[in-house]
Amino acid sequence: LDLDGKNQRRLVAGVGSSILLDFHFREEGVYWADKHTGVIYKATLRGAHKQKLYSSDRHISGLAVDWIWNSVYWTSQEKGKIKRMDLNGKNERTLLRHLTQPSSVVVDPINRFLFWLSGGMTRSIQRSDATGQMKTTLIKIAEQLKALSIDREAKRLFWVQFGLQGESAIASCDYNGNALHFIDQSQSLGISVFLEHIYYTDAASRVIKQVNKYTGGEPLDVNIKRMAKPPTDIKVVHPLNQPQADSLSPFPGCDKQSGNCVNVCSNVAEQGVCQCSEGFALNKQGTYCEDVNECAHWNHGCSLGCENIPGSYFCTCPKGYALLPDRKTCQEIIPCEGNMTECGQGCLTTDEGYVCVCPEGSILQEDGQSCTGCSSADTGGCSQLCTPVTPSRWQCGCLSGYQLHQDGKRCIATGPPPYLLVANLVDVRRINPDGTEDQTLVEEPRGTIIALDYDPVQNNVYFASTSRKTIERIDLNGGSRDIVVSEDLNSPEGLAIDWVHRRMYWTDKSQSAIDCSTLVGLNRETIVSKGLEKPRGIAVHPLAKKLFWTDIGAQPVVESASLEGKARSVIASTNLVSPSGLAIDFTEDRLFWCDQQRGLVETAALDGSDRRILLENQVGRPFDLAVFEDSLWISDREHQQLRSVHKRTGNKLQHIHGNMVQPASIVVVHPLAKPGADVCLHLNGGCPQVCESKLGFAHCSCLSQYILSADGKSCLPADATNGTAESGDNESPDLTTLKGTEPALFTDKMVSDQNECYSLRCDVNAQCLLHSGSPTCSCLEGFIGDGQLCVGEGLNCGFEEFVNFENGKSFGLLKVTNHFSPFVLDIDECQLGTHNCKKNTECQNTLGKYLCKCQAGYQSNGQTCQALLTVTTRHHNSNSVESCPSTHESYCLYEGVCFYFPEMESYACNCVSGYMGERCQFSDLEWWELQQAEEEKRRNVVIAACMVVLISLLSIAACVTYCYGTQKKSIYMGFIKIIIENHSPNKILGMCCYVYPHTQYVTVCAGVCTAVMVYNISCLVFSLLDTGNTGQHR
Repeated sequence: LDLDGKNQRRLVAGVGSSILLDFHFREEGVYWADKHTGVIYKATLRGAHKQKLYSSDRHISGLAVDWIWNSVYWTSQEKGKIKRMDLNGKNERTLLRHLTQPSSVVVDPINRFLFWLSGGMTRSIQRSDATGQMKTTLIKIAEQLKALSIDREAKRLFWVQFGLQGESAIASCDYNGNALHFIDQSQSLGISVFLEHIYYTDAASRVIKQVNKYTGGEPLDVNIKRMAKPPTDIKVVHPLNQPQADSLSPFPGCDKQSGNCVNVCSNVAEQGVCQCSEGFALNKQGTYCEDVNECAHWNHGCSLGCENIPGSYFCTCPKGYALLPDRKTCQEIIPCEGNMTECGQGCLTTDEGYVCVCPEGSILQEDGQSCTGCSSADTGGCSQLCTPVTPSRWQCGCLSGYQLHQDGKRCIATGPPPYLLVANLVDVRRINPDGTEDQTLVEEPRGTIIALDYDPVQNNVYFASTSRKTIERIDLNGGSRDIVVSEDLNSPEGLAIDWVHRRMYWTDKSQSAIDCSTLVGLNRETIVSKGLEKPRGIAVHPLAKKLFWTDIGAQPVVESASLEGKARSVIASTNLVSPSGLAIDFTEDRLFWCDQQRGLVETAALDGSDRRILLENQVGRPFDLAVFEDSLWISDREHQQLRSVHKRTGNKLQHIHGNMVQPASIVVVHPLAKPGADVCLHLNGGCPQVCESKLGFAHCSCLSQYILSADGKSCLPADATNGTAESGDNESPDLTTLKGTEPALFTDKMVSDQNECYSLRCDVNAQCLLHSGSPTCSCLEGFIGDGQLCVGEGLNCGFEEFVNFENGKSFGLLKVTNHFSPFVLDIDECQLGTHNCKKNTECQNTLGKYLCKCQAGYQSNGQTCQALLTVTTRHHNSNSVESCPSTHESYCLYEGVCFYFPEMESYACNCVSGYMGERCQFSDLEWWELQQAEEEKRRNVVIAACMVVLISLLSIAACVTYCYGTQKKSIYMGFIKIIIENHSPNKILGMCCYVYPHTQYVTVCAGVCTAVMVYNISCLVFSLLDTGNTGQHR
């Protein structure tokens, strides 16, 4: 079938209804396999005669033709194998075994890669080289995977994935499993990529469809006439889909990964000579090199055991024995004697004397006592990962985000170059790791800045001043300083930012406490105070949920606890005088601290084990530390300078920067310096639509039917026509038409699970799962909540304990302690009805607070919600509203849509979900905080006014009372006490008589009292007012 749907004809008949397909363009051959019978056939396009190549493997699940090295590859799903053979059906052999339901194998002969789908409980896409070596998993996907295809020009893989309800999507990634991209699509069983299009089979409509591989969109039918049977597999035949390699190796036809072959023939019919490297030998046909199993030939020379590896071998020994320096002879391990006390694994006896035994995976160094290798303290000289190849050889590797240096040992962080932030008592400086380019970020001539840290999500620097008794923050890119905490601070000398759980911790030496709060200073709480004397340095490990600090009191100690201050544990308590600074190496999970009085730098594991001295008497008075890559930076307050040293060996001590007043805290700024940061939390990572945080970087992408602009700052409609986007039903809706609602930035139907998950906006600590065809947010392990809000178990910093039960249901901030761990839920003010959202707003609950969002048809001006005007554009033949000119493209912030009202000569913005304000300048949280601030301001004004009125009234009352009192006469108090003895001497009868002037009334009270209480009888005292006469008062 031609690509335009014409010239359809039958090539081979009677092949069955369940086959796999591939072709060889240069030979004009087509290859197919019957999945049920396990027979592989071949036919030429010039003739319909078919040839059986292979017929001994049932349930074939994938077929691929290597047109350069002339091989056929196939997968066996039930046996878990990948096999290969020559194009003539000979030399069949197994490349890979013990795979999990492999299927849909594809090959890139130029780059010598095999790719296939892996089934089972965890579906994935895997890769190996053409010889079956270097197997790796590229990507793991929860959905069912089918129909893998390859774009060899773009070096990308395309596949079809099915959800639980049968919905499907076409997805793609690069050869390393990165740059994931989704395209919404209907049911398809086979796909093939050619140039910028994807061709796929649609079993339901029995047609071949074509769709753009970049943007997706509405598919086009290639064949107008329905096929007689549902199509299964499909391949686009063109020389671009099977390109010939320009030069596969320094010698024509050489396979780099099989040995140093000279003029090796890729075709058996041609002549040539192949020379293999040591450890390899030519196969019988002389077309490629095979590994020689030296252990099977008994020519290895090992005294006891032998293990073969590709191209070589190594000798092994049983338990209790070790290899001599010749690496072949095994000898029994004996206890060491004499000066061999440093040997921890025992010794061996040689002609030269005793030698140390190294652990498996390490070798003895030239000194005869120390070992090097993956199992030794120096990890074989590798910065991060060390993989043993043989007992005497290993290979270094790096973690994600790092690249291996040319020396094969060091790991260098990718991305922008790192730099240091240093608290210098009177300022905060930005300095390169080598001490160059000194730049001042904050100046505080009267301040005493000792502690600092930074938040990689919002790019803010937090610093504490002991003289001003404040904690402030400032943007790394410049801006105004904001005071975060200013109350009840005495001596904040340590500061740590939890960039994952969005908390701030600090030590206060004068108050002997460790406090925490949110990053804006709210919900403050003291989490550690008992047993503290003078806490100074502090560091947080959000991924391990650990807090570390030093105490320089009478009993100096380095301690740790959970993030809520519980489960305290002593890291180090001996041989300490004044432990000050702390630093965490997140790549190795090790803790570093320094002792200011002893001039000591030590390191240990996070639980305090494996404690070692790194530096001693080489740094004057170390105050703080910072670690990144292979370097450790130290602030020396005695010499007012910064120093650097190798973090593992303590060697290469360098002076990198001087001319400082008094260097204190140090932090390293780099996306990898604080792993686990979700940069998409702040302003969506700067992305216009979809943001994905990977290794501290924001990766932007667009929703279906949109493409990312060249600058990466906006998403454009895929098929832009007069500013509108083509929809699925061939209509062109104007995306800027409001009609009383917010603009539809999301398509009505998104088959791709990732697109649906994006619209849910799951919490950063949640994942999106598909249940019954609908995506839901589910909190990750260690977090609890409803998925859109997930709180770490046990993190109660800044929360109150509150339980409210209503009709058997619990609401609000609920703290429950069980046998496992305490956990905290947020108060839902919206559900409880305790919010104060005003008219035309709706309540939306958030962590620890709530937001008042404008209802549909209303827009915020920063204070209230006002009704939106029904707006139309010139596309609908209305002159009342126009699109903004190019000069006002940036008038509306955060992807808001700008409109111009000619009659009023004014501009307006229609904000996307999550933003509001005249120019969409406020996020929901910022707008809510602004409203709360205004409400607080009004409340304070009312309280102040009431106080003024109250004080005025009291003053007036005091004046009136004083003036009225000057007219009073003396007060006469008359008591007539009549004591009459009753039957008992301890009893009296008391009587009080009150005489009221100008009246004829006399009030008498009497009672029986004890003699002791006679003077405490409570009688009313009445002031007799002077009437101006000198009458008798009684």
